[in-house]
Amino acid sequence: MTTTDKLNGYGPLAGVKVVELCEWVAAPAAVRNLSEMGATVIKTEPLHGDAQRTQGPGFGCEKNDLEDPTFDLNNTNKDLVSINLKNPEGMKFMKTLLADADVFVVNLRDKALKKLGLDWETLHAEFPQLIWAQMRGYGEFGAEKDSPGYDAVCWAARGGVANVFREAGQSPAIAPQAFGDNNAACMLAGGICAALFNRTRTGLGDKVVTNLYAAAIFASDIGICAQQFGADYPKSRKHVSNPFNNTYRTSDGKWIYICMPQYDLYYEMMMGLFGREDQKKNPDTCNLPALKASGKQPEVIGWLEEAFAQKTFDEWMEIFRENQVPAQKLFRFTDVLKDEEAYVNDSLRYVEYDEFGKHALPMTPLRFESAGDPPVILAKPIGYHTAEIMKKYGYTQEQIDAIEADGGVGVYHGPEIEDRIFKSQRQEAGAAPCTWE
Repeated sequence: MTTTDKLNGYGPLAGVKVVELCEWVAAPAAVRNLSEMGATVIKTEPLHGDAQRTQGPGFGCEKNDLEDPTFDLNNTNKDLVSINLKNPEGMKFMKTLLADADVFVVNLRDKALKKLGLDWETLHAEFPQLIWAQMRGYGEFGAEKDSPGYDAVCWAARGGVANVFREAGQSPAIAPQAFGDNNAACMLAGGICAALFNRTRTGLGDKVVTNLYAAAIFASDIGICAQQFGADYPKSRKHVSNPFNNTYRTSDGKWIYICMPQYDLYYEMMMGLFGREDQKKNPDTCNLPALKASGKQPEVIGWLEEAFAQKTFDEWMEIFRENQVPAQKLFRFTDVLKDEEAYVNDSLRYVEYDEFGKHALPMTPLRFESAGDPPVILAKPIGYHTAEIMKKYGYTQEQIDAIEADGGVGVYHGPEIEDRIFKSQRQEAGAAPCTWE
């Protein structure tokens, strides 16, 4: 029984078949989004496997021949087959998979896709109903269109993230790996869903494309707009345009981020909270146009810094709750991993590894009332489902053995691995249904 069989028609995309030819993070993460909406996913890997399988130790994560927490981040709920696309029988099997697929997701570069005959033009002519989706490093045009790309260079570096998400005057920020990949993944998954809907009207597939650089630019739209009006980035927290949208340190050494965008409306209230009644009517600071003209942002920030230094984090949070001021502690990942809010809302879910024990798995963020929290089945070794999927398409065991011997496919020959389905916290407690059971 394949992974998809065990999910029992879960979700709004139940019955939609996705074939994935992707490695690393961004595109596989897009497909993971689709799988948690219920799509049937067949992930095709080369005989040596997705390169992401090698990355765990580089992030400080452990792995073994059967379990890989880093690979699971983007490859849960997928059937895994291994194909040599340079082998005629291997390519024939790939085309068999594509013949009844709804979506084909790729992140290979154009030259490689055209050489294999898996580019948009070729496949659209052969399978006009197929939606062809591509994740790129850069756009389809211009000098970088054929350049290799990862989120570190396309999103964090060229997209400006590493150089503006830092305190002015300090060294560039090093964003966590795959931060940009997962943002772009959600965009591609959304585009694929739109193409699926449009196909119900036209009967035709479509080409859906996004790239990491574009994802960074879109996510930075306010900053890019503001830069054109004189708001230079990176900023110092001593010179932000709105002092009520800034970070401050409390008397017990903790940092709070407050966000009160309507500075003009709440100025007098905020001055009262911070014990600066003497500044409530200050014409140079009482609204943002006056503050910009006077250049007194550092002065107002100084008033707030003095006030924050007089009370503890808990004392300030109580004041902010009473007065409906949006504020939060600046979390580290250690805080996120202990945050009950993340588990009760299924943003984090515990999964269990035989060797590594219990670990929190970040979940995709969309939920549907009709489907509830999605099931999660961890990824398997290279080629784990190859023989099983081939048999579903009419291959005999003798044919599979012959194609494997010729190097056309990779077949897993290790011990059987239990398909444990991991539930959300509320499902485990019986407070939420398992629509897939």
